[in-house]
Amino acid sequence: MIGPGSRHARAEVDILDFNDASAPEAAERWRLEEATRLNEYRYRNLFQAMAVAFWEIDFGPMRVMVGEAVAGGVTDLRAHMMENRAFVREAMTRAVVTDVNDKTVMLFEAETAEQIVGGSVAPYWPSSSEPVFVEAVMASIEKRPHFITETRLLTLQGNEIDVLFTVSWSPESRKEGVILLGVIDIGDRLRAEAVVQRLRADFAHAARISMLGELTASIAHEVNQPLAAISTNAEAALRWLERAEPDVDEVRAISRRIVADARRAAAIIERIRGMAERRMPQHSELSLSGVLDDVLLFLRHELQRHGVEVVLSAADLPPVRADRTQLQQVFVNLALNAIHAMDDAQVTQPRLTILAEARDANTVDVIFEDSGPGLSGDQHERAFETFFTTRPSGLGMGLPICRSILEAHGGTIAAEEPVAGTGARFRIVLPRIA
Repeated sequence: MIGPGSRHARAEVDILDFNDASAPEAAERWRLEEATRLNEYRYRNLFQAMAVAFWEIDFGPMRVMVGEAVAGGVTDLRAHMMENRAFVREAMTRAVVTDVNDKTVMLFEAETAEQIVGGSVAPYWPSSSEPVFVEAVMASIEKRPHFITETRLLTLQGNEIDVLFTVSWSPESRKEGVILLGVIDIGDRLRAEAVVQRLRADFAHAARISMLGELTASIAHEVNQPLAAISTNAEAALRWLERAEPDVDEVRAISRRIVADARRAAAIIERIRGMAERRMPQHSELSLSGVLDDVLLFLRHELQRHGVEVVLSAADLPPVRADRTQLQQVFVNLALNAIHAMDDAQVTQPRLTILAEARDANTVDVIFEDSGPGLSGDQHERAFETFFTTRPSGLGMGLPICRSILEAHGGTIAAEEPVAGTGARFRIVLPRIA
């Protein structure tokens, strides 16, 4: 049975009304009402069904407060809010929640929507995330269509959650003082990224230990040199002291040399320990030329032992932000690959050319090129494949780990054709600090 309030009954009345002069207007009005009802139905379905925590917020009272501040003489609103925490917290209390969906109830650990609706947004903002709230307010004032960032929010139980926070305004909702917030839980993603970062650090550490194993002879030689000098100088000092009339000035000069050699030995051990240490990456502002100088100092004996001439050009470089140990690992790996390739091919005049330059305003390039046999077409394609190697004793992990390290730094590495003659050529591109 069709009741008087049903959709079919309304349709009958509308059809009967079409017989009078106002029928076209009535039909148009009915179509608009139906379109409005359909849009609202669709909106409500999306609002509830999406796997996103949606909030409708009445920010009219907050907008009035901000307007009063500007009228009162505040010229730099962003700076004013950043410097006045009480103002920000008060603004939060004036932003009232008018509706939430079921996902919001679940994500924010509420029992019902009524626990959230009607209250302010203040309880959900930890003090550490207040700058994000300020930026969202500024985005509204600057009439940006939306604002998106990652931040942390609080649940009703006081637990902090990592979220992707989005705010959107339509021209109509802006006039009505209503905004729509979307909150997506990204805690699982961030935890997965942390696991990947730890695994990457573990692989890099294992590769460094393997690399240090290859350099045992060079390391022993580097450490033995200052130790031998210390021993020789100490014996000389004892002889001067055993004389009938000890030469104090000569002993003092010898003691200074002993101290210098001891510091040199300590510096060598510190470099080795830094390479061997297992830790998470620590990015800081670095000079690439300084890192390259350290690498060549670290490999000095290995280069001398194989008779490799080094040509280095790395002047006037802008700084980069990177982990020093991992960047050293990449450079040492490329240099060792070149040394081994030239040694295996019995190159008569082995040469390693390292060129670092800032080719544009955004990046710094570091090129390693040797005078060895180079890479074939197939090897160019497969150089960065895990476990691919051209050496019988190689593991095929060095270059893939180098690429992983550089990608974690926002950089790249690629094998290129040599500029002239034979040899392997690798180009590293790193973002520079503006």
